[in-house]
Amino acid sequence: MRLEAPCERMGKARVRERAARLNRVADAIEKRFDCFVQAEVADTGKPVSLASKLDVPRAAANLRVFADMVKMAGLESFQTETADGTNALNYAVRKPLGVVGIITPWNLPLLLLTWKVAPALACGNTVVVKPSEETPATATLVAEVMQEAGIPSGVYNVVHGFGPESAGEFLTQHADVDAITFTGESKTGAAIMKSVAATVKPISFELGGKNAAIVFADCNFEEAVSGLTDAVFLNTGQVCLCAERVYVEREIFSAFVEALKEKAQKLNAGWPNDEKTDFGPLISSGHREKVLSY
Repeated sequence: MRLEAPCERMGKARVRERAARLNRVADAIEKRFDCFVQAEVADTGKPVSLASKLDVPRAAANLRVFADMVKMAGLESFQTETADGTNALNYAVRKPLGVVGIITPWNLPLLLLTWKVAPALACGNTVVVKPSEETPATATLVAEVMQEAGIPSGVYNVVHGFGPESAGEFLTQHADVDAITFTGESKTGAAIMKSVAATVKPISFELGGKNAAIVFADCNFEEAVSGLTDAVFLNTGQVCLCAERVYVEREIFSAFVEALKEKAQKLNAGWPNDEKTDFGPLISSGHREKVLSY
């Protein structure tokens, strides 16, 4: 397989034209808002109230933000005096990397996809997207709206499959891929680093971690409880920014645990398409067993 270089696609387009194209894609997502919401809900099981307020609006916003940023981005230049007393002018020149391989996770599949695709396209690259095998739908819908928005063929590409010994691994090893961006577990990130080391490809990672929250006795008690309820339970706890550990100062420990427990008990677990549901299922039975094993 030969991947298309960006020079005849986005790379030669002027910055304002690339920005206009991204805004047209955002318009197309908003036009098909309900379709994207339902696809995201069907793939992830997250409540429709969350997908409609966070995932889909943020996806369109990501495209608009990077369209604005690329128009406003400046280039550094500076003047230095050389050893012979003359002046040298130094300035930066930006060129597209080429083909960017984008591997996205299942927890926020549309939001994180656009967060990676938008800057890559804004800078004149083409992309090959490999969404999680758990959540393939919205990446495919984005391909449809890319066509509707007039993005040239070959600029946005989607391949479906698994990671090891499948589409994900093949993408990171492909000779025509010039950079990789990946969000997911650290073990996979380490494997990608080994895969691209021989060709020293640029990489951008957001890998797994365990986030701690610290609550001191002099906090605003109600705000801390409310904030941590969101931080712990948003998207059924399946967010890289969620608080997996909470350290509470001993003076307020018992009262805080009781208050957080009451908040958790008031969460409405139910069918994702029910507007009253604010706590959905985990992504898969396999992940459920992993969580229960802890």
